[in-house]
Amino acid sequence: MATKLLLVLLTLLVIMAQPVMACPSCAEAPQATSGSEEEEQNINNPAAYNQSIYILVGVPYFVLAVLGILVYRGVKKNEEFRRANQ
Repeated sequence: MATKLLLVLLTLLVIMAQPVMACPSCAEAPQATSGSEEEEQNINNPAAYNQSIYILVGVPYFVLAVLGILVYRGVKKNEEFRRANQ
């Protein structure tokens, strides 16, 4: 039951997802700021770019790790189930 509910929720999440602007709009952001905030923005820009790159690089590995753990647990449960039914 919980698996079906999770599948339905994930399907709804994918269907309802809205496209967002990410890094391409970051380059345009400093020109859109006012003069007083511009210096602070320029100081924080490198950190912001680094953080977005780290996220873009790290998320696929995190997803693969989670999927690997789920597959491992599924194989382990399947093995235990087969041993119990022999």
